[in-house]
Order: sequence, then structure tokens, then C-alpha cells
Amino acid sequence: MVLLNFSFTGENTTGSATFTLTQEYKFKNAWLKDVKYTIANDKLEEKIGAMTSNVGLIADSTITSPLAVHMDFLDSKDCVLYSLADGAGETLNDAKNITGLIPFGNAGKVLADAARVSDPSTMSHSYPYHIIRDRPQTWASGKTLTFDLYYRDVQTDGIVKDWAVMSGTTDAFSDLCSIDITIQLE
Repeated sequence: MVLLNFSFTGENTTGSATFTLTQEYKFKNAWLKDVKYTIANDKLEEKIGAMTSNVGLIADSTITSPLAVHMDFLDSKDCVLYSLADGAGETLNDAKNITGLIPFGNAGKVLADAARVSDPSTMSHSYPYHIIRDRPQTWASGKTLTFDLYYRDVQTDGIVKDWAVMSGTTDAFSDLCSIDITIQLE
């Protein structure tokens, strides 16, 4: 059993990181063992006000964006996320299947103080989630593995948008954010 840990932060405001293996790994099963993350940003949340009619039934609250990680080394034999389209540019509820994308949680809330400091708590999701099953693999020394973070925009009234890559244009993965991903090979 080999455990590989991949960590990156939002210092470069991109939700993508590429790692180069320093040795060869031979295995036939891989599990996503753990995801620890601190991801909180006002671009990943939306405040929902109480309704004007039936006041008191719904308190003011905040919804936060679902998060996922895309692993470039997975293919359609390993992992396909089945999702429905939001209707922007395609028919509502069309299939939007993404190979190698694994949801892992929701963004943290940004604290309401004047400084708008992000919640520093770290979320952790321990699995084992079988990502490669009984398929002999050889990862050579020098192979690169890329992890891309995805989110769903919740800032459009009444709709949760399609999965999208966090990027420098969204600024959703800021310098206060970090993620640690542990993969087990056997």
C-alpha cells in the first residue's frame, strides 16, 4: 500500500495544480482516501433573504457552492459524474457528464464582519472511494498528475449553475484557501 498526498493553496488564484511523480508506481486499485480543505470565498456563496410573505418561515441564510475535484488520470472506466444542465446554452436538465470529476463537499461561509475574513475551519471528508478498480496501471517516474477544482455558481437567483473550473477569472480559490488530497495505491 502506497499513500500519495497532494497539497496546494490558492496563492496563485487558480484552482489547478500539476504534480510530477519522482518514482514509478505499479498498482491495480486506487482509492481516494481523504480530502481536507479550507475553501471559503464570497464568490462561492449567496445570501438568501427571508420571504416577504410568510415572514418567519424562512430566516435569512447563506447557501454555499458545491465543490468537486477533477483528476486528469481517471477515465470513463474509472469515474464519470452524472449531472444535469442548468439550461444556459443548452436544454434544461440535459446530461452534462464529466469524466474524472468527484464531488467532495461545499465551500465554507465567509464571516459577516466588516473585514470579510474567511472562515478558517478545515473540512475533512474521509472515504475510501474506489477510483480505479482492478485495472493494472504503471505510473512512470516523471508522470504528471493534474488536479482541477470545480464549483457550481450559486450567485444567480433561483438557479445553481453548471460545474465550472475555478480559475483566475473567478478568483474563487483565493490565497486563504488550501486543499490536501490523499490517494492510496495497491
